[in-house]
Amino acid sequence: MGLDTVADFVRMVWENELTFLFILTRIGSFVIALPVLGGEGTPPYVKVMLVVAMSFVLFPTVSGTFKPPLPDPPQHISLGLMVQGMLSEITLGLIIGFGARVIFVAVEIGSEIAGMQIGFGVANAFDPVSNQQVSLMRQIYMVIAVLIFLSIYGHHTVLKALVYSFQWVPTTGFTVQGPLIEKIIKMGSDFFILGMKIATPITVALLLTQMAMGVISRVVPQIQIFMFSFPLTIGIGLIVFGLSLSLYGSLLREQMGGVLEKNLSDLLLKMKPV
Repeated sequence: MGLDTVADFVRMVWENELTFLFILTRIGSFVIALPVLGGEGTPPYVKVMLVVAMSFVLFPTVSGTFKPPLPDPPQHISLGLMVQGMLSEITLGLIIGFGARVIFVAVEIGSEIAGMQIGFGVANAFDPVSNQQVSLMRQIYMVIAVLIFLSIYGHHTVLKALVYSFQWVPTTGFTVQGPLIEKIIKMGSDFFILGMKIATPITVALLLTQMAMGVISRVVPQIQIFMFSFPLTIGIGLIVFGLSLSLYGSLLREQMGGVLEKNLSDLLLKMKPV
């Protein structure tokens, strides 16, 4: 890229500073809500550099179709208009990031339930992504989920949804309406169901194990069932976890593939002005 090209690009940004500011705001709120990168484990300067880089990359592409509300004449830009546009962009970015984060929240719920059933509820480890103490099962489930997400190019789906949002949902046409709220609530209920599906194999297996140990303790009271219940529960839980990894991977590939793309498309369509 020559100096003339760089100068022309800087001049274009300077002449359309309000458009660039709104693009920067939407991308910034989107990155904050993203899974993996949006956690406290990512340094703030990395997030800032990522937001600025994405804004400069997308600006020449979307500036022609994405126009912020401008008064007539454009020199008289009121503070209220700026605040309205900024709040709209923040809301848009957070909603798109929420659509991408839902699956990972479901993984967190399912892994916590599975860990508590096995007996790992008090065995915690430091998670650099969330910058807090989490259960061992949650770390394992989340690492697998992130690897699957990257392997099937789920991040490409999320970035495409962000780019299309500038074409489908301009600042002037965004309003939070009933269909959008219903879709968000529906996604919230779906991620709870997904979390239960993730924890179901271990939960069912350990429930049957507890029932069997209860029957044994009643039939043969001489056996000290309490002495070997903990290692038996942990052993069966880990065995079932290993056997159910293929099911867990298939479920996540389905959710992070077509389901994720459909949810993001529905969110954009319900935010699109009529």
